[in-house]
Amino acid sequence: MKEQQNTESISIQKEIFSWMLRRKMQGKMSQEIQEVVTTNALLKKAGYPDNALTTAQLCEVLGVDGILTSNFGLSKPMSTGAAIAEAFLSDSRSSTNEVHASLSISDYKSNKLIWNYDYKSSGSLGSTPSKLVDDLMREASLRMPYMN
Repeated sequence: MKEQQNTESISIQKEIFSWMLRRKMQGKMSQEIQEVVTTNALLKKAGYPDNALTTAQLCEVLGVDGILTSNFGLSKPMSTGAAIAEAFLSDSRSSTNEVHASLSISDYKSNKLIWNYDYKSSGSLGSTPSKLVDDLMREASLRMPYMN
């Protein structure tokens, strides 16, 4: 279970990074973004998550002036097989994936939370974590600072 959580966590982290990098390359984002590999290596070296760190400490360890944190809850209320059977038998589509997410941006200099966004979505047959993250980031970016 812990291995699956780590794998999904890194996958979501990479999806968010990729989404933001695409926007950066399109000129729709004004801030620089640190590579996922760099972030994770620096965090591991600092003993995180076993050693709890404040936002200021995280920024110092990462050498950044702000940090985007996320908290995701993923669930599968119905298996893909059950959803296929239901769609075939009743011509309806049930949720096969649900995501509850919270994104926050904290500023290093002021040591304050400057933005928070909560999101909930469901996906049906054919939805992927990538699609769910894309939907989340599309919605969040409408309210996110640093987005043009």
